[in-house]
Amino acid sequence: MSHTNNPAAVTSHPDWCAPDRCGYLVPPVMTHMARRHRGPMQRVGESRAGGLVVTYLISSEALGVPMVGVHVTCRAGNAWAELSLPQAAQLVEQLRGSLAQVTGQQGAGDE
Repeated sequence: MSHTNNPAAVTSHPDWCAPDRCGYLVPPVMTHMARRHRGPMQRVGESRAGGLVVTYLISSEALGVPMVGVHVTCRAGNAWAELSLPQAAQLVEQLRGSLAQVTGQQGAGDE
């Protein structure tokens, strides 16, 4: 075994990166996330038997653009997706439309 005098590489973190969750500093949540910056996790709802949704911002120099990571747990298992920012915006609009439909905010003649 030989020792090296090379200093550890300094990682530059984006402003949104959470260094305590970053793939450069801690083991990634899943193996496909190695060497990626990760922002703080945002939980949707409370953890319970029915499931949980977790989202966070991720990026990799290899990808070149930030993405939104979404992890879902439920009784049937776990699922995850990495969405581009336009895909995340589209999901938000679809959810907004579903909420409007359920609360009766869309026209009554839309049936």
